Amino acid sequence: MMRDRIGQDCVHVPSARLGLFLALRHWFRPGDRVLIAPTNCESVLFVALAAGLTPVMAPVSWRDGNLDVEAVDWSGVAGVLTTHLYGQPDRIAALTAACSRHGVTIIDDAAHAMLTTVEGRPAGTFGAAGVFSLAKHGRAMSGGYLTCADPAELRALAAARDELLVPGRQLPAILRPVIRETIYRTGLVRPVWNALRRLGLMRWTGHRLPAREPELQAALSGRGEPEQVLTALDYWLSIDLADWRMLQGPLLRRYQRSRFRVIDREREPRLAGVRLLRDTPWAAEGVRHAEPQPLLRVPLVVEDRDAVVAQLERRGIVPGFVYDPPLSDYLDLVAQGPNPEVARWWTSHVLPVDPLRARRLAGLLADLKVRPAVPPDV
Repeated sequence: MMRDRIGQDCVHVPSARLGLFLALRHWFRPGDRVLIAPTNCESVLFVALAAGLTPVMAPVSWRDGNLDVEAVDWSGVAGVLTTHLYGQPDRIAALTAACSRHGVTIIDDAAHAMLTTVEGRPAGTFGAAGVFSLAKHGRAMSGGYLTCADPAELRALAAARDELLVPGRQLPAILRPVIRETIYRTGLVRPVWNALRRLGLMRWTGHRLPAREPELQAALSGRGEPEQVLTALDYWLSIDLADWRMLQGPLLRRYQRSRFRVIDREREPRLAGVRLLRDTPWAAEGVRHAEPQPLLRVPLVVEDRDAVVAQLERRGIVPGFVYDPPLSDYLDLVAQGPNPEVARWWTSHVLPVDPLRARRLAGLLADLKVRPAVPPDV
């Protein structure tokens, strides 16, 4: 199914992060320096560390939180991970041209971008390898794909995957997304969220997982075989996805296949939501001036973002995908990038909005008199 969608072969993985780990281990050597946007999910950073690489914080654009290609220092860089933050495409033409000039390998992380295209070509197909996430798209809560153009490389990646899969409980992995989808579609988010909060079982999870950096450094100091590394780093690698390398049985795989119908059915409503939100005063510049895409989330930039989130929660809207603070402020072991102030501005102001809820969100933000964030002086 994925081959037909993107035009090249794929292997199924229980999560995009396992696919990313496999790709990083396959194409890079321990210690290689790999560019990562500091506006990205922390799971990407932890996967790079687990693969034995040295993450290098890339400069990012205040317009969309993606890589600022012209500002990159390519000295000593072996690889780069695309960002495609919330589905907004990186500047692929400039990125691939720069990587070709400098001999840098691209791993095309399309976890946010299964529906994103660049000049008619799917995101995820512009690098030596690409990864996709069903955990995010179709709200499957697990599953993903790893792709590359060379069938021999893909067979080697599939063999490496099989060595790292672990048994797990299939039924809960199916029931969780079914229950979540029921809550999503029936409008029960507000009562469920409020009940969980009263019971002390839930809080807003938009900000980063507690890093526990001393324990992380201790775990990294004992690197061994891949299985040992992943076991030692499970706390950090299993952020919001405990079954991230679980061997998935036929029933769970069948459920994940069914989510493609949801993905396709929601394509046009997503586009409509993006078109509505890009004309609001809060839309990030990258969304406002780009061709509309069926984004996973639409980045709005607002003043007092956390206060806005608290107001939305009280109305039954639970934001996610807020990657704050920047990765270089999150972990001391990661050096600052060349424009940390831009990454800080972006992560502290961005409000990712589900385009399927665009009309309601736009109305609420207007009613709450939310102010757009003022761009940084760059």
